Amino acid sequence: MSKNNLKFTSANIDGEYFDELSKAAKIFHISENSIYKDLIELTKQNMHCGHLKGKLTEYQDHNPKRWETLYYSLNEDEIEIFGKLRQKYKISISKFAFIGFVLFWDLLMLIYKNRLKIIIPKDFWYSYGEFKEKIKILIPIFLKRLNIQKKE
Repeated sequence: MSKNNLKFTSANIDGEYFDELSKAAKIFHISENSIYKDLIELTKQNMHCGHLKGKLTEYQDHNPKRWETLYYSLNEDEIEIFGKLRQKYKISISKFAFIGFVLFWDLLMLIYKNRLKIIIPKDFWYSYGEFKEKIKILIPIFLKRLNIQKKE
């Protein structure tokens, strides 16, 4: 399949989640589009490797203070892969990306940092930490609802 035939779509996401994507995009000089798709890929890899199991059914706050729209592109291969993910796990791609954000954001940022050899400002980690603190009380509920168990 051709990778040049791009289709464009969007995802409505929590404003604070969007802010973190935007900050990371500026620091690493990567588009929000790429980071969003990397989150999906990281979640997919962890599902396929058995690091996560169970049915994924819940995601971001349904009534955040602010909604933002993230526009992203997909080539034909990605459309096919994402379509299979949606069918297999019975969730939207935005849910898949948010699961990656909650569970694997720190890992993705470390991957970027090591690959791109960029020094990350301390306030970058702090801002995500603030957001994570807000959702920290929700993580056990989130994991229980999702019936996700991290393998150790």
